[in-house]
Amino acid sequence: MASALGWLSVAICVQAAEFAYITNQGEHTVSVVDLQQHTVLSTVAVGKAPVGVAVDHHQHKVYVSNVEGRSLSVIEMSSQQVMRTMALPIAPVGLAVSHTGQHLYVADWYHDHLLVLAADSGQVLANIQVGQAPGGLQLGLDGSTLYVANRDSNDVSVIDTRINKERLRIKVGQHPFGLYLSADGQQLFVVNVYANTVSVIETRSHQVVATLAVGEHPYCVAVDPRGQRLFVTNTGDDSVSVIDLATRQTIRKIRVPGTPEGIAFDAEHEQVLVASWMENVIAVIDSERLVLKKTIAVGAQPRAFGQFIGSRLP
Repeated sequence: MASALGWLSVAICVQAAEFAYITNQGEHTVSVVDLQQHTVLSTVAVGKAPVGVAVDHHQHKVYVSNVEGRSLSVIEMSSQQVMRTMALPIAPVGLAVSHTGQHLYVADWYHDHLLVLAADSGQVLANIQVGQAPGGLQLGLDGSTLYVANRDSNDVSVIDTRINKERLRIKVGQHPFGLYLSADGQQLFVVNVYANTVSVIETRSHQVVATLAVGEHPYCVAVDPRGQRLFVTNTGDDSVSVIDLATRQTIRKIRVPGTPEGIAFDAEHEQVLVASWMENVIAVIDSERLVLKKTIAVGAQPRAFGQFIGSRLP
């Protein structure tokens, strides 16, 4: 019994802590939110007008795109401090980090390109032509494919990351922006801002297999880990649409504070987190009961564009 209790105490000691990294565009900071306590642990100064965020779970780093600062800030999760800043020749928006943590993918919003960077140095390894005004980025399960939402050409670029080349483009709805991959990697969900829809792409065939109606001016999307429900932020009517993926029908529309943008599913605490740009809060939704539980005050104009939940060992 003593040895079993000892093992249990060790297991408890090494349990990871969960955090949300919320980019606050209006004050050039990132709010680090403790997802168990629902409190802001710290506020980290980054570059000018941060928007995108990507978490490297292996290296325990958080990358932040500073669109007006033309740079990336790198936050070390162990200290929750900026460890370095990478100057860029572009105004970065969407971000993704490779599964190995070696490469960064950065959307060049104004020049219709995707930059591939060495994560340790910021060196540009490749510059890939994509569609017009690339925003959201999403890696495939094995890391060999990257999807890019091209807002102004109404399509999604499919990039082969092994050779850093665009393979094809998939036509979707008007003004695609946020992207999310299903847990099994078989479906890609694309938010079409002006069409008020989500395109469902089958990743094997690269075909749009369904188009789902959502609210006004949708922005970002998240899926629960079981692949049962889709959550979409609607900036135009201050809501989150909840879609049953088995029936592809909306089962709930949850009112949230003004102009919801970034969204993420926190499986550890069974909650959905929504950044509300207009009211400077994170809305916390109970993912089972589908009700708003509370709000957490963060910085000015939170965007949280990307997959912004990370964990660290104590």
